[in-house]
Amino acid sequence: MIRLTKLMKFEANIVIARLSQESKKATIYLHPEFAKRSGINEGDVVSVARAGKELKFRVKFLETAPENGGIIPNSIFANYLSDFGNFKSFKVDIELGEGNESIEEEVISIIMQKK
Repeated sequence: MIRLTKLMKFEANIVIARLSQESKKATIYLHPEFAKRSGINEGDVVSVARAGKELKFRVKFLETAPENGGIIPNSIFANYLSDFGNFKSFKVDIELGEGNESIEEEVISIIMQKK
């Protein structure tokens, strides 16, 4: 059975913060109420897109995340999606994804191809 939210995108505010336990994994911490409104469950993989860039993240819930979005730990994944003008806070589009979360090697490969 297909989840209806699989066909929808949601705008979210993202804050980059230090959360040392997840810096090597593509993890996004969503506020539980935002996730519930968006039809996203803990453990889901979501596609996060911004400014022509897109990565996949594994969802975890965090009560202290922004109520209208979430937190991406400071990492190669956060750095790839951000830019100097919006390094610590920015808007993204989130939708349910398929497969596994992105890995560091994928991001490095994307960056190297653009040189």
